[in-house]
Amino acid sequence: MPKKLLAAALIFVCALTASAQDTAIPHPPLTPQKIPLQPFIVERFVLPGPVTGVAIKIDLEDPRVHVKVALADNHDPDGDGPSVGQLDTPSNVARKQDFQITLNASYFSAPLVREFAGQKIRYFVGNGAYPVGWHFSDGKLISAPAQDSLRATLIVHQNGKVTIRDQVKNLPADTQFAVSGNAMMLTNGQLTPPVKDSARNPRSAVGISKNGKTLIMIAVDGRQEKSRGVTLGELAKIFLDYGAENAVNLDGGGSTSLVFKDPGTGVFSIINQPSDQSSLKLPITIERPVVDVIGIKIDPLMLEKPAAGAAIIP
Repeated sequence: MPKKLLAAALIFVCALTASAQDTAIPHPPLTPQKIPLQPFIVERFVLPGPVTGVAIKIDLEDPRVHVKVALADNHDPDGDGPSVGQLDTPSNVARKQDFQITLNASYFSAPLVREFAGQKIRYFVGNGAYPVGWHFSDGKLISAPAQDSLRATLIVHQNGKVTIRDQVKNLPADTQFAVSGNAMMLTNGQLTPPVKDSARNPRSAVGISKNGKTLIMIAVDGRQEKSRGVTLGELAKIFLDYGAENAVNLDGGGSTSLVFKDPGTGVFSIINQPSDQSSLKLPITIERPVVDVIGIKIDPLMLEKPAAGAAIIP
């Protein structure tokens, strides 16, 4: 029986009546852990700066692994309006989709602003929203880039292969899933951050190894005393250390949330420390609702059955 990976409790407080949930964040362990019989390794890292974050390496050769992209909530609230779905928290999406690993993905726009307790709030569960880069899921194109800077894209092909490409003008014909970031900070093993790269922020990003066999998902904490965040150049170096050849930066800041389902208990936990602040001005950080996620679905381990008539040795 696998050991419990994370001991965490989720505490929910209401940010906008019953329409939103704010999640108090647990504190995960600080050591790399290979979960027995599971096709991934989870590591929480601490670097000078200070910088803290979580990295997960996923074995794409394992037939149980499926990389997906999903809208947080595909119910379109405004018909012919700009929204294509509704905001929801990554942890809620993880539960609905039963993803083992879930990371927030697209930069997005949420047109509607709601006033609550004298504050103008845009990021609340159920608000209409749309990605502003490539998003392909459920067999259809949901959105295309509004800017050239949003053409750095993770693509999951029909055969399950995962690639990360820059300047994607048209999605390949065999696209199964696709989602964009705003920059390739690592390209063919070379650091390629934007020229203007001085801001240190919380970051969400994904990378792929040179042989295409390993997917690396990273969430970096930031805007906190224990972690200042990183520039894209610094993030690229972290991906190099984890064996990535190409890596794309996703929506970060207050959106950065990495959710993990404990394979032993089935409990979903946020395993980084999000930086978004409570709209009620409480001294806690919360999980921001987002428009879509990258999710890792892992089929149950199927043990080989003995052939009919074969002797079973205890």
